[in-house]
Amino acid sequence: MQRLLEYYSVQLDKALYAKDPAVSDIGKEILHHSVILLAEEGLEAFTFKKLAQAMASTETTIYRYFHNKHQLMMYLCSWYWSQQEWKLVFATANISEPKVQMERAIEVLTSKTSASKTQIMNEELLQKVVCAEFGKVFDIHTKHIEDFEGYFAAYHNLCERIAAIVQKLDKNNKHSMAWAQTLIESSQRQLFFHFYRKKMSDCAKDENTMKQFILSLTSSI
Repeated sequence: MQRLLEYYSVQLDKALYAKDPAVSDIGKEILHHSVILLAEEGLEAFTFKKLAQAMASTETTIYRYFHNKHQLMMYLCSWYWSQQEWKLVFATANISEPKVQMERAIEVLTSKTSASKTQIMNEELLQKVVCAEFGKVFDIHTKHIEDFEGYFAAYHNLCERIAAIVQKLDKNNKHSMAWAQTLIESSQRQLFFHFYRKKMSDCAKDENTMKQFILSLTSSI
């Protein structure tokens, strides 16, 4: 699957950038260095000044692509969620049994991402950044965001994919989106423990244990 992802082109909503960074060399440099810096320092300590220094550029150049660091962070998160959605579609293709589809979906959610030399950014680091920082994106004030739906489109699309599987498991389920969000957030939390706080969880020691735990949550669907 990782090799196939190398040929997959991520298309993100225009609400996530001032200028599309994926179509220029300097934009790709911004993405590459921002993931590294966010992994090292976290969102609170991350600034465009530090990013500009890391890539031997200027803050003005970065502002041409992103209005602020929260928009950049959401772009990176959306990149990750878009990749997750593609993996889920591929993993569940040609599978008609809903239970197996759910198993494959949860395997995608709880699997660690491996790095590839052909990627614009280090997606192994990106996964760690998303696990550690994504919740903070929801905490920011969003009144200034003109296209709120576009801002969270990639995450919403992934939720809809999983919600559709929930509906196949139980067509009368009235909370399929809530179930999808719960499965995603629970998976991300266990991955966070796996990467940073293994002693705080008894099911974050490896991917299979995490998968089995998250899968057990679906028994009541």
